[in-house]
Amino acid sequence: MRQIQTRQQQQQQPMQEPVRPSAHVPAHAATAQDVENETLDRAAALWTTRRIRSFFLLLEQPPRTVQR
Repeated sequence: MRQIQTRQQQQQQPMQEPVRPSAHVPAHAATAQDVENETLDRAAALWTTRRIRSFFLLLEQPPRTVQR
């Protein structure tokens, strides 16, 4: 009889899944250091992108003939 009662009680309780925070939500409050790091990361990414674009633009230019 105990087994039947415990089974009924287990079935009545809804299964609760553990709550996971979203991947894009930081687990802690942003500090000044975090903000500075984010700013530096963005600046580095922008600088790198500009360097890569400049490189490809140089590759697209036709070769110059040397005139003396």
